[in-house]
Amino acid sequence: MYMILITLALGAFMIWWLFRPEKRLREMGNKIPGPKAYPIVGNIFNFNLYGINGPKDWKECIEKYGPTFRVWLGPQLHIIIAEPEDIQALSSKTLITKSDAYSALQPWLGTGLLLSTGELWQRRRKAITPTFHFKILDQFVPTFSKCANTLLKVLKDKVGKGFFPLTHIISDCALDSVAETVMGTELNAMTNPIGEYPTAIERMTLLLMEKIKNPLLGMEPHYTLSGRRKKEKHLLNILFSLPLEVIRKKEIENIDVRDDSDASGDAVLGVKRKAALLELLLKMKRDKVPAFQTEKDVKDEVITFMFEGHDTTTSSLTFAIWILGKHQDVQEEVYREVSEILVGQEPTYEDFQKMTYLDRVLKESMRLYPAVPIVARQATHDVVLPHNGYTIPKGAYLNVMIYPLHRREDLFPDSEKFNPDRHLKPHKHAYAYIPFSAGPRNCIGQKFAMLNMKVIISSLLLSYKIESNDDLIVYPELLLRTKKGPYIRLTPRN
Repeated sequence: MYMILITLALGAFMIWWLFRPEKRLREMGNKIPGPKAYPIVGNIFNFNLYGINGPKDWKECIEKYGPTFRVWLGPQLHIIIAEPEDIQALSSKTLITKSDAYSALQPWLGTGLLLSTGELWQRRRKAITPTFHFKILDQFVPTFSKCANTLLKVLKDKVGKGFFPLTHIISDCALDSVAETVMGTELNAMTNPIGEYPTAIERMTLLLMEKIKNPLLGMEPHYTLSGRRKKEKHLLNILFSLPLEVIRKKEIENIDVRDDSDASGDAVLGVKRKAALLELLLKMKRDKVPAFQTEKDVKDEVITFMFEGHDTTTSSLTFAIWILGKHQDVQEEVYREVSEILVGQEPTYEDFQKMTYLDRVLKESMRLYPAVPIVARQATHDVVLPHNGYTIPKGAYLNVMIYPLHRREDLFPDSEKFNPDRHLKPHKHAYAYIPFSAGPRNCIGQKFAMLNMKVIISSLLLSYKIESNDDLIVYPELLLRTKKGPYIRLTPRN
């Protein structure tokens, strides 16, 4: 019995020793207010960064400790930040390293723009930014419109059958539009929703979120013995096979996307119209642009855009459609605007830029329901926050809390109310509203996403009236999720 107690004591000591925070991190972190932390586990059992209880815990701690506070998740020091002034200070070119939480995505996304850092990230960002020029976005409008028309055909079967869940239908629509614009490939997920690739994306996202929420699941030998590594490998084979197949096909075809004869100036980056993002990346590879030297460089970026463009658009579109169904007056105002602009002709990029009210509706929907509720960085050097003077030590994790930031009453009066017109004037702080993140690592595809959403919503409203059922219970994961639904019902307009 005595030896058992000694063994247990030694085991507990070893666990404490292995998981205790580094001394400097511990001393500096504890100078910042936050909930009581316990040995080894920290705040794991009294604070939820993710999950169904996350928003409640965030709100309670912000009310008690202010918009910037600390929590310990095991030995990790996490600084929770929902103060615009502090967020602005963190949005510098020196703080671009992602949190370790994103490492779970590395086997899938590799060195794509979401996960890369340092010089590689800077080269990639600089190389890709011109590909979102409005003249290139304009060529995507027919693809978005085609996907919107397919969506209308799919939804036709739902008319007259009561309320139905929206998310999976919008997910398939978003996947079709991003696959054709990014890879130049038709997936037809809407007409074949049980296809291998769409199903693998959903299963992979769920598997990785398990690992992010509970890092112990990703530790060996548990990860392998539990069967998760085998499952991940199988899913990665599926998710890699399609992009690699398309990349190699286009390289074999050696498509010359240069159009030197275009004297009108319509060619952007020497690329003719109807070129998918993949073709632009392959051209950079052929031209030996430093950011894209190998097939893997191109593959990682294509997969990253497939992941980000699909999931975030699905989330934002789903919430926007649902919220239009809850606010009939707003829906009818959007319908009036859309029907006046789209009067029979083939829509263009410029047409959708004229939809200023729809633009405000989408912005307000993303204020209340930002697709990405938390953005996480890692402090690569000590940082002094300007709002309260706290010193964030090197090695701490910085969690920018977009969801509670957007619902602060002092920044957005009557913050729980859906009011598109609050976006008619500048916000109280430039970093108070950041649905696409902020600073140098903001979402490079935000204009692409807004255009895609405008095309789909305008097509939907021209054909149907939307009615939504019940309020939503949302919770944060990598993206903002709902506990159930949302559900809508459609009525034909004609």
